[in-house]
Amino acid sequence: MDYTAQRLRDILVPVNGTPVSYDALSLGCSLARRNKGKVYAVYVIEVARTMALDAELNDDASSAEGVLVRSEQIAEEVDAKIEGEILQARDAGHAIVDEAI
Repeated sequence: MDYTAQRLRDILVPVNGTPVSYDALSLGCSLARRNKGKVYAVYVIEVARTMALDAELNDDASSAEGVLVRSEQIAEEVDAKIEGEILQARDAGHAIVDEAI
């Protein structure tokens, strides 16, 4: 398969508020915009096994909202389409793979 000919349209980018995640988001936005696609920014709140998976974690949710707001600003700067989502899961890695599928 010729990967240079493959176009990246819809791109999932996990974000967690670190500079590296914002750099990845910026790159994803540039690639998606170039190919008329969309970026899906996902923030995963990891829930301890001692808590219910749907427990209300207000502080974590507030932090997640802030990260997604910043993600939207980054996308706006490069005129890219973005959709953000907050997930609660036991393991961030598994949640990201499930979301990608």
